[in-house]
Amino acid sequence: MDALLPPETCHSMAELRVQIDALDVELIALLVARSHYIDRAVDLKKAEGLPARITDRVAEVLGKVSATATAKGLDPELARKLWAELIEWSIQREIRELGA
Repeated sequence: MDALLPPETCHSMAELRVQIDALDVELIALLVARSHYIDRAVDLKKAEGLPARITDRVAEVLGKVSATATAKGLDPELARKLWAELIEWSIQREIRELGA
């Protein structure tokens, strides 16, 4: 991807939207990469006899996400909500493969 323009250099909504759309493409690519790790988690959890939902790990991830969001200047509550949804989707995907 070409380098993004800084937001303050965008002089129209059309120009700004191009930048946002480019970021959305990057975010999707990262989510695809993350989903490949979830696929691998299914294999490893099968081999290690682990369940799809590991409550302590969910809490750990949400804590890290909240802290990272705070450090980077993103609303930590937004980050927690987004990741909670992402994690639940991932767990449901694992459950389909592993069973409850």
